[in-house]
Amino acid sequence: MANLMRYMALACLLSTTTACQWFGTPEDRINAAVPLSERATQAKQAFDAAARAQSFDAGRIDNEFHDRLKMRALECAHGYSPSLLQGEAHIRDQLSDTGCFEKFDRSLAQWIGLRHAGLLLAAPPLRPIPTQKIAPYLVASERISEASFARQAGIAVLHTAGQHEVFDLGSGERLRQIAREGRSFVVDISDNGRLLSLNQDQATVVLDLEQGKPLLRLDNVRDQRLFWVGQAGALYVPDDERAPLFLDLLNDRQSPIPTSLDRIGAVAPTPVPGRYALLGFTRHAAIDLAQDAQGWKATLALEAEPGQAVGHWSRGQLTADGSAYVGQQNGPVLIDLRTLELRKPGLAPLMVGMTVPTPDPDTLYLFGHYRSANDIEYQALLYSWRKHTLAPAQVGKRLSSTLTWIPSVRRLALRDDFKLTLLDALPASQAPIDADDYLRQLPVVETEPSPAAGEEADAALAAWRAAVAAQASPARATDSGLAALAANALIETVGVYEGEGAVHGAGSSVRTPGTVQVMVRRGRPVILVLTSYEPVNWIVKPEPGAKVLAVLHGGYHPSQVHGAGEARTIDLGRIYAYKRSDAGFGRLDAEVRQRSGKGIDRFQGSYRGNVFRVGVD
Repeated sequence: MANLMRYMALACLLSTTTACQWFGTPEDRINAAVPLSERATQAKQAFDAAARAQSFDAGRIDNEFHDRLKMRALECAHGYSPSLLQGEAHIRDQLSDTGCFEKFDRSLAQWIGLRHAGLLLAAPPLRPIPTQKIAPYLVASERISEASFARQAGIAVLHTAGQHEVFDLGSGERLRQIAREGRSFVVDISDNGRLLSLNQDQATVVLDLEQGKPLLRLDNVRDQRLFWVGQAGALYVPDDERAPLFLDLLNDRQSPIPTSLDRIGAVAPTPVPGRYALLGFTRHAAIDLAQDAQGWKATLALEAEPGQAVGHWSRGQLTADGSAYVGQQNGPVLIDLRTLELRKPGLAPLMVGMTVPTPDPDTLYLFGHYRSANDIEYQALLYSWRKHTLAPAQVGKRLSSTLTWIPSVRRLALRDDFKLTLLDALPASQAPIDADDYLRQLPVVETEPSPAAGEEADAALAAWRAAVAAQASPARATDSGLAALAANALIETVGVYEGEGAVHGAGSSVRTPGTVQVMVRRGRPVILVLTSYEPVNWIVKPEPGAKVLAVLHGGYHPSQVHGAGEARTIDLGRIYAYKRSDAGFGRLDAEVRQRSGKGIDRFQGSYRGNVFRVGVD
């Protein structure tokens, strides 16, 4: 009987009619007088529709939703309880704390959105993996910037500047076009092809790829990076924590992972059943999943600190046999998913900017370059990481930097502007030879290292500041918190056009981030300003005793900052400079001054960056 009353009250609240004014408990009448927000109402209705479609018994979640509604009325009414003779209008007049109701409704929409995401995560694949016929190509409506592929579903998502376009890999049919809102980065696609997590406008947004709608927005995910873990749940690092958290979405069960891994670049299944690897930048871990009556729980199985930073883990880079995951750090990096041991082959002087698995688990596709006497020469190669051999790959030069791996069908594909073309094979143009022998025969011209920018004279900066100061009024900070930090800190700036290992151009629409390490020495506290034109994985590495108070980062193409610890991070948007002599430096200095009340103290810049040292008085 109690459950029946709850369902009737909930149905009354969601119906948006006036028949509730005399029905139910005081809490039900308060909630009827101040109805749920449209966002929360639609979130609950969408969950109910999904539960019916999947024949899921949602009674437990309905009960908890009703309990949360009761708390909404109790907390936001602040002790007020309507009498039997008071109608909705009178009740509404007594409820002045509208902000409380709005906050509660946002929380309810997020809570039911998480349950909805858990329901979809446990659902069958959005499309089955094709076994007979695979579409020879997919065509997007705009230029393709990147692509995502579900590991256990026949789904491809082609990302353009304006849309996420969802395709069936078997038929080639476009299933959905979803507008790409704001400034967004793709983080992860679920194994069943139903969910996509995005870093969007400094929050995590989860999209339902079948319906083409956002399910929820999370503001407490560090770096706005949320990863899917099989059918069980999601994994992320909360903003106020320094360790990952596993969340069983459907059952609202949390499992903190006791490891110092505070940044996650990818999550991958391992050959051990129920075990997933958490790939960081200087540290890695593995968790075991187990299910009981309360839902899924995660426990720490392994952790490793190999001493080698890995700047970039791309989506879906499992080798064909699932034994290793492929990363990028100025060249290929492989991590053994059983042991978490790293392997980084030496391929200098070739600068490898892209590494892609192939149908042969022992073979990687590499795209890189070297400097010859006349120009930059590009190389498309097949590399055997067990035999340490190289052979040129038969790929057109214009397309060579757009090769991608589709793990569900174990095929390679080429991205060319609007089109993704699946390859039957990727042959070598000659027999493989020892990699060291191959590299020795390249006509490489060594370049002189650029002088350390920190040793450059600051005369240009001082002259520019003097000119500005002669015309400007004293700086008044728009960010009082940042100004308080800046009062006794050095503002150190590093600017590059691109990071080491970046891939772009050569006819490609894809941009693979380069990596730049910023070594922070002990001494006076610093505020870092990190800017670039191309996307960069900034890795901040403070030595013991060094203090990084804040990190401001900007760039024409969005970048990521890792290793900043508790430091505050601020996105400056599309502002960057890598030369003092350019107008961009003036704009950057003015932006920093406007926000903090102080200008840039020191600037280091170069076209291509690798390692910079800051924090020395």
